[in-house]
Amino acid sequence: LHGARIDAGRGTLPGKFGQAPNALADDERAAQPDDRAFKRMRAAYWPSGGIARSGDLARLLEDLRCDDYTSLVRLVVSRRVFGFEWQHEFWVPMFQFELRDLSLKSRQLAVLDELVGIFDGWSLAAWFADPNPWLADQRPVDLLDTELPAVLAAARADRFVATG
Repeated sequence: LHGARIDAGRGTLPGKFGQAPNALADDERAAQPDDRAFKRMRAAYWPSGGIARSGDLARLLEDLRCDDYTSLVRLVVSRRVFGFEWQHEFWVPMFQFELRDLSLKSRQLAVLDELVGIFDGWSLAAWFADPNPWLADQRPVDLLDTELPAVLAAARADRFVATG
């Protein structure tokens, strides 16, 4: 591991963990990510560790027994980790883990608490990876370690906008 990015392998989590049905407007729900959008997502997460297929990550977590939550399914269901589905596979942005040992980072948990249930998995991944106007067009994923209060404020503002 030691800083290596993870973006390969096979496997999926059953169902659509981390995604809230009916959380998006009808026109947003109808828009499914295409190959180009997925490639942009991969590129956006590359500097922070990439993205991993759930099957690969689940096996690594089991092998390493990183913490009390050794099961990826448990992490996702408990909303400590999020991911998104693309082409029948569940993908997890790796910024949520320390890459050296796959221990769970905790900095994003308060942000996830604001957004999970409002955005589906893909929209949540895009929220972290895209420039955000509340953050002077910087990407939330890039500011988690240095500007957590600002990222949390942006998440609250976007939750308010999304829910009215």
